[in-house]
Amino acid sequence: MNDSINSSSITPISKGAIAGIVIRTACFLLGIGGNITVILVLVRNFKKENFTLKLMLNLAASDIICLSMLPFWMWNLLFGWTVDIYLCRLLSFVTYTAIHASVFVVTLMSVQRYVVVLYRPQWSRLGRRGEFGVLVLTWVLAGMVSIAPTATYNIITVDGSVKKCEQVFRSEEQKVGVVLFETMAVFVIPFSTLLVSYLCLHKKVSAKALMSHQRLATLVTCIVVTFFIFWIPYHIVNVMIMTAPSKPVQTMLRVAYRLPRQVTQGIVYLNSCVNPLLYAFNYRSLRAAKPVSEVNTNQTSNDIS
Repeated sequence: MNDSINSSSITPISKGAIAGIVIRTACFLLGIGGNITVILVLVRNFKKENFTLKLMLNLAASDIICLSMLPFWMWNLLFGWTVDIYLCRLLSFVTYTAIHASVFVVTLMSVQRYVVVLYRPQWSRLGRRGEFGVLVLTWVLAGMVSIAPTATYNIITVDGSVKKCEQVFRSEEQKVGVVLFETMAVFVIPFSTLLVSYLCLHKKVSAKALMSHQRLATLVTCIVVTFFIFWIPYHIVNVMIMTAPSKPVQTMLRVAYRLPRQVTQGIVYLNSCVNPLLYAFNYRSLRAAKPVSEVNTNQTSNDIS
């Protein structure tokens, strides 16, 4: 996820690129250390029977992978792309996969909470192997969803001589198809799933049950809210790109929407940077998390482990 203008030595760059670099630098410096700390805390307090902690561990891992790609994209913003197309697409694939995995893990947190509270016996049948399979499937799905956008990345020449690793659509149909697919698969469907899961949970479970283990429940809710806040600007720009008349498509992408895309892409990275702060404020919840006990829809504790 990248864009911009430059030369082999830094040349004047757009305000969008400057904003994108500032956001990316802050995310890298704060996010990597924060997520490593989160992993250490999770491992220290790890309980094999607590699936929520496993999800949080996967979320932190996906954030670290995503943020570790930032130096490459900042180099691309400042100096252009100095290596071959294979590394361009490989790093794009890894970045997209990590970001998509983060989105799907957050979605899974909501679904798992709903199922555990209302259908505990069915969830118990999964066992540890089944839960491991769910996590593997989540990462595989993230990789599969990343193939389409990754295939649109190429090395192009901008400003006459600077080579860039950028997303370039070859046709109007490809632009609409890829952008629509990404918006649906990574935002509309996940967020709708989150919303439906929580609405159904609050509708069917007693207030007393919902208030049990409030801090851990609040943590999950905060992660969901921040997911929406940091992703909505990016997808608004995506919709603008998809609906805008674009002849030629490449010109539209690299000029008209360069500034907002650079900024909103940087905002997406903020999501990976903010998650550790949520964990820090809910540290006691992680330590106090217990296995889920028997739950019924009228009255019972709803540990979302």
